[in-house]
Amino acid sequence: MKVYSLFLLSLLSLHSACTAQSDETPPENWCIQKATDQDRNDVFITANLGYKDYAHKADFPWCIAVNITTVNKNPGGYPTRAEAPVLDATEDIITEALRKAGAVQYVGRVTVKGYRELYYFVPDPEKANTILTRLTKEQQPRAWEYEIDEDAKWERVASFFSGTPNCL
Repeated sequence: MKVYSLFLLSLLSLHSACTAQSDETPPENWCIQKATDQDRNDVFITANLGYKDYAHKADFPWCIAVNITTVNKNPGGYPTRAEAPVLDATEDIITEALRKAGAVQYVGRVTVKGYRELYYFVPDPEKANTILTRLTKEQQPRAWEYEIDEDAKWERVASFFSGTPNCL
């Protein structure tokens, strides 16, 4: 009976840990917004609006910005229809690796003339750096680079959520 109680207790604590982790990620509510940069070029923001009033920002104070180079561009400098799946595949590889490593919040991406930038927030920059460094040494669909900066208030992505987003 004592062994059964310990087993049940460990199952309950495991369930609690899993539940707590999943509660930190808001429901997905993706929105594509169109904006203009300082040079009057179009900027396409794809953001999960579930993070607009996110209560756990302080638990994920490190921003990872991944910059993926666009190779096949239309005359305006944006990805062609053939390029989009390649950028998406690169994004999926990076996102999956970070998720397998542990806690990560994928907030969204920005596609501009010449590149796409992905935004993640993590609690442990060293762990994320190890994963991303390993990935950069492997063959990837597209070249990319990244930076990790402390951003406890998520200021880098604040414009994704300001006002009432006009979703396309």
